[in-house]
Amino acid sequence: VGYNTNNLIQIEAQGNLNNQNKLELLKVQLLKSGAAANVTFFNADVNLNSRNTSAVRWTGKDPNESILFNYRSTGYDFTETMGIKMVAGREFSKQYADSNSIVLNEAAVKAMGIKNPVGTTIYFWDSPVKIIGIMKDFVSASAYKKVEPMLFLPITKFDAQVVLVRLTEAQNISNSLMKIDEIVKGMNPEYPVERTFLDESFEEKFNDEQLLGTLSNWFGGFAIFISCLGLLGLALYMAEQRKKEISIRKVLGASTYSLLALLNVDFMKLVAVSNIIAFPLGYIIINKWLSSFDYRVGISALPFILAAVLSLIIALLTVSIQSVKVANANPVDALRNE
Repeated sequence: VGYNTNNLIQIEAQGNLNNQNKLELLKVQLLKSGAAANVTFFNADVNLNSRNTSAVRWTGKDPNESILFNYRSTGYDFTETMGIKMVAGREFSKQYADSNSIVLNEAAVKAMGIKNPVGTTIYFWDSPVKIIGIMKDFVSASAYKKVEPMLFLPITKFDAQVVLVRLTEAQNISNSLMKIDEIVKGMNPEYPVERTFLDESFEEKFNDEQLLGTLSNWFGGFAIFISCLGLLGLALYMAEQRKKEISIRKVLGASTYSLLALLNVDFMKLVAVSNIIAFPLGYIIINKWLSSFDYRVGISALPFILAAVLSLIIALLTVSIQSVKVANANPVDALRNE
């Protein structure tokens, strides 16, 4: 993720909180209450995409190359509140005049190809800005795509849309939330307090995949159940057709084990052929699905091996239910009319 999602909440800055002075006062009161360990501001929901631009120039840039940058505004103490590491330089601070400064993430530095970025002047919308720090990449919009090049400007450039609060770990969470709600409501009485835990909102990014996994498990289990019923029916039919043959073999001294092997071997061949057909198709489908993610796991042979072993075991157990009955049946019952 790139930042610490635990005990981190996001509050919508609306109504009276759209004023920068009000936000600074809110920050002071939240820290004073003891409920918040750190507070900062952000110009957009952390888990949603923000503005994009290609209007960024720097020395050595290929004039024919167009790179899209995601740009955002942060308040003071952003990295400390979020738990993001600075790779080089520093973030915005009250101790410095940072109105014409900018912070980049690692992806932006890589895209720009600047070897020593800190202290370098670049042009953002034709305005010169000085790079004062490099922030470690963190997931903001899509959790399935590579972190895009990001530029961070002082919050004074754009209005803050959210207040980010790191809860004090030593305090009871419920009590801390009550204090925070009371303070926010006192400063913004006409609006409800809209806050979310960032770890919960981040997990919502995976809802579609979790639903897909659940549905796949249910439908897969149902398909296996139907297949077992079909296999059992086929085993019943085959056993009935070969009842006399099995009885004669048993009279001639065939063991129960050899009879079970005789009855089951044809079914095992069918299952093996099914696996040979299914595995390449499964590999193609899984590989195509994974190709839509920039961050993805590799496809190993282990799941296919386990699937083959389990399918053979399930088929063997299913067929053996009927095969054991036929192999242990009294041959007289099948041959009395011959």
